[in-house]
Amino acid sequence: MKRFQIFYIVLLLLCASSLRAQQSFSAMSYNVENAFDTIHDAGKNDLEYCPEGERRWNMPRLYKKLKGVGKVIAAADEKRPIDLIGLCEVENDTVLEYLTHRTPLRNMGYKYVMTHSDDERGIDVALLYSPFTFHLMNTQSIKPNAPKQHTRDILHAWGTIANGDTVDVYVVHLPSKRGGGEAQTLSMNICQQLIRNVDSVRTKRQHPNIIVMGDFNAETRSPQLKLLTRSHHLIDRTAKLEPGTYKYQGEWSTLDHILTHTTTLSHQQTRILTLPFLLEPDPTNGGEKPYRTYLGPVYKGGLSDHLPVVSSFKIKQEKKD
Repeated sequence: MKRFQIFYIVLLLLCASSLRAQQSFSAMSYNVENAFDTIHDAGKNDLEYCPEGERRWNMPRLYKKLKGVGKVIAAADEKRPIDLIGLCEVENDTVLEYLTHRTPLRNMGYKYVMTHSDDERGIDVALLYSPFTFHLMNTQSIKPNAPKQHTRDILHAWGTIANGDTVDVYVVHLPSKRGGGEAQTLSMNICQQLIRNVDSVRTKRQHPNIIVMGDFNAETRSPQLKLLTRSHHLIDRTAKLEPGTYKYQGEWSTLDHILTHTTTLSHQQTRILTLPFLLEPDPTNGGEKPYRTYLGPVYKGGLSDHLPVVSSFKIKQEKKD
């Protein structure tokens, strides 16, 4: 018992020393395209992602996908692990337990939190975080004020970083454009809720550091993004990035965004990850496109129809008297 206690104290001291020396911080947003387990959840429209369903989804396919997602996260930064990873389109804890414990991430110590929303297909958003660089304090699931609309909650998590300040992070997956005007209205309403929460947090933090990320199903010029950025102190770090995070009928667009309002985190760079194994040739339209898991019901074997986005920051150390 004493030997274990000594080991634990040494580990804590090493972590504390690492935190004091930490100069940088990073966040990543990634829609991982329907990361379902293989078991039907009662009341959810997920039968197509079961072994007997239309897509013949099974454990080998799930394992391959999640190992690939783990590889993306591990390879996203050559110098140090990404601190926060916002994930869209993950079904449940089973998927995240496998991702964090049985993929290339298993030795990196990631923890996770996620929503359990009323989405009709059962997909949710999640946050992976490194407990060595982000000390989680609490979480909140923000449910859309639309009882008849079954869509994803917003995940709000907050914790402290190396300089002792708090970072509030929101993971968002807004309704698809396929819903037309009704989906647009719902999307705008959800953004209004997000704004109210962000504004409340911003006023009560002494040094607010806010990161909003996820799949907005909308581009920078859309009403949703304009609503969030024009008068609410959020900057869209993905506004001018190329080629985009999603390709439809030969046209690239950026649907995945990282928005920030920071005081002690200084933005350094935001980039779209274009690792070779995330792309495949686009014979119809030319160039490349995301190497997705499915094209309709046809299994392609890739990871996602979206590309990840990564932002890096420098931590401003507090001055001591």
